[in-house]
Amino acid sequence: MATTDGADTGPPDDLDAAIGAIYGGPLDEFVTARDRVARALRDAGRRDEAAAVRKLAKPKRLAWALDAAVLAERTEFDRVDAAAEALADARSGADVRQATNALRGAARSLADVGSERAAASGGAALDQSELVPAVLAVAADPEALAALRAGRLVDVPSAGAFGGFAPSPAGSPPSRAKRHAEVDADTSAPPESRARKQAPPSAASGDRASAREVKTAERAAERAVSQYEAARSRAEDAAHAAERAAADLTAAENRRRSAQREVEAARKRLDEARRDARRAASEAQQAEDAAREARASRAELE
Repeated sequence: MATTDGADTGPPDDLDAAIGAIYGGPLDEFVTARDRVARALRDAGRRDEAAAVRKLAKPKRLAWALDAAVLAERTEFDRVDAAAEALADARSGADVRQATNALRGAARSLADVGSERAAASGGAALDQSELVPAVLAVAADPEALAALRAGRLVDVPSAGAFGGFAPSPAGSPPSRAKRHAEVDADTSAPPESRARKQAPPSAASGDRASAREVKTAERAAERAVSQYEAARSRAEDAAHAAERAAADLTAAENRRRSAQREVEAARKRLDEARRDARRAASEAQQAEDAAREARASRAELE
C-alpha cells in the first residue's frame, strides 16, 4: 500500500487507510500528503477517488489533534462515545451524575492523547483547557461525533449540551493518573473564581511575564467566563429536561394498572428521543458508506 511520506508514489490499495494517515499525520504536512495521494490516484486512472481526496478539508488544529488521538488510541474514543450515549439516555438524576463523571474522565483521557500527539508533531502546544471542552462539544454534536469516529473531524463545533461539564481550564493539567483519581467537584464554581485562577500576573511580577503574555491571559480569562456562562446555561436546560422526562416516566409507571396507555405513550416518547439522538450520526455514516460504494462501482465501469 502507498504511504504518504513520499517513499512510495503509487496509488493506495486501501484508500480509507491512506486518508486516515493523512488526517493522523503532521498537520503542516496535510496538504502535501493529500495532494500526493490524489496525484497518485489520478495517475492510476482513479479520477473520481482522486477528486474526492483533493476535496478533503484541512482540519483546524484542535480538530486535527482529536483526529490524531482517535487514530492513535481508538479505545479512548470508544469510551467517549459510550459515555456520551449513556448521558443522552440517562433517565434519573443518579444516571445523569454517573454518566457525566464517565464522560468527563473519558474526555480527559482522549484529550491526553491529543495533547501528546500535538507535542510530538512539534507544533503549538495544546492542553486540557482547550482539548477537554473540544471533546465535550464534539460529543454533544452527532455529526461532529460521526466525523471524529472516522478520524476526519475538520472543525470543533460550538459547545453543545455537554459543554457545561468541562472542568475548569485554570492551571496546567495534572498527570493522567492523577486526574483519573480526582473528584470532579469544582465544575459548579462561578466563572469569576475560575477566571481568577487564570488571571495574569500583577505588575509586581512583571519580571516573570511580558506585557504580551498578560494581555493574552486576560483575553483567555474573558473567553473562559463567556464560554462557561453559555455552556452552564445549556447544561442546566438539558438537566431540567432530563429530570422532567424522568419524572414523567416514573409517574406513568406508577399509574400503569389504571392507565397503561400513559406508560406506553411515555415509553414511545423516550424511544423517539433516543432515535433522534442517534439518527444524525447513523445517517452520516450511511452516506459515507454509500459514497464509497458509488465510487467503487463507477471505477469498475470505467
